[in-house]
Amino acid sequence: MAITGPALRHLDSHRSIHQGAYAEARDITDVMNRLFYDNRMEDCLKAANALVEYWETRVIAHADTEDEGFYKELLEKKPELTKEIHMFSRDHDLFRKIVADIKEEISEEEKVTKNMVNQFNALLIIKKHHNKGEEENLFTE
Repeated sequence: MAITGPALRHLDSHRSIHQGAYAEARDITDVMNRLFYDNRMEDCLKAANALVEYWETRVIAHADTEDEGFYKELLEKKPELTKEIHMFSRDHDLFRKIVADIKEEISEEEKVTKNMVNQFNALLIIKKHHNKGEEENLFTE
């Protein structure tokens, strides 16, 4: 089992991780959206590739740490959180699947499409609700 660092176990530090990751993803998404709608497709593709990398290295890496350590530790202490943790793990799976779909489409299309823009925006919506759910349900003490 992975060992979870103290930042994941405390609401304030966990919330800070969430807020930082969400804000950065939102900001890069906003840049990509502006470039897309301004028809600056070459720059938009660069932003989309940076955004994929961001989701993989920050958000999904955080999710992996939660799945491999934090959630398992919580379940050992509080098995009554099984349903909630399953839902949060499902959110993580959605992050991975959507990012993989975007990455594949970028590779095939070699440009950003409206579908990709929609998927990046959907990731932000899922992330916002995921963060709030974790903070409200997993940190009761």
